[in-house]
Amino acid sequence: MLESSSKKIKNRKWWLILALPAWVYGVFLAVEVIASLAIGALIKIGIPLNSVNSVIFNTVLSVVVYILSLIVVISVPFLVKKRRTTLSNLGVNDWPTFLEIFISPFAFVAYFLLTMVAMSIASGVFSVDMQQKQVIPFSQSMLATHWQFIMAFVVLVVLAPIVEELLYRGYLYGKLRNSFSIWLSIIVTSMAFGAAHLWVGPNSPLQWAVAVDTFTLSLVMCATREYTGAIWVPIMMHMMKNGIAFYFLFINTGAINQTESLLPFIFM
Repeated sequence: MLESSSKKIKNRKWWLILALPAWVYGVFLAVEVIASLAIGALIKIGIPLNSVNSVIFNTVLSVVVYILSLIVVISVPFLVKKRRTTLSNLGVNDWPTFLEIFISPFAFVAYFLLTMVAMSIASGVFSVDMQQKQVIPFSQSMLATHWQFIMAFVVLVVLAPIVEELLYRGYLYGKLRNSFSIWLSIIVTSMAFGAAHLWVGPNSPLQWAVAVDTFTLSLVMCATREYTGAIWVPIMMHMMKNGIAFYFLFINTGAINQTESLLPFIFM
């Protein structure tokens, strides 16, 4: 039994711990860069993309980046190495159950309590600025009409949670879990998710508060992914998180100053 266990450990592909997170985040970053370069090239040849309404432009760009990233992450390994990713691997082989809907609010409360502890430690020990806001593709000044609010809502509260959960709690966690223990898979996935929200561009500071918050959120979401075998609870938690942030940042903007010390209104 001991010899069999030792052989199994030796046969594990430990390089996947680095390769899989790098692949998921690298693809997303590459798609963003390529999209930006393509837009710049189109503007240079005379296509007036810079005159398009900023809300419409950012909405279309976000949809393209998210969808292309998901397609590339899943399809390229299959096309190159015949490594198929099934719906079961992604955790979406069935519809949400009543149990998953029921436990989502409780899982969200668990995340809230955990992130308060994590942020207190990060603030006290590492002097992380907990009031730091995440750079997002929309601002209050950009949204004027109902349709603009709807477009921003769809991108931030619907599209982003679904695609990011498919990429991280679906693809990444599912692949890691095939080779490694629960805790190692949870930690690696959560570190990757936090790191993916740390850097947003050469002209922006590192978002340490966002990274701490997304790391702790991922810990709980990975645990629910393991418990239920699906990503529906993570998706619902993610939507709740971004929905609350959307409400205070774009709808009830006057209340944020009273509550931001209690809840990190950060999009993921």
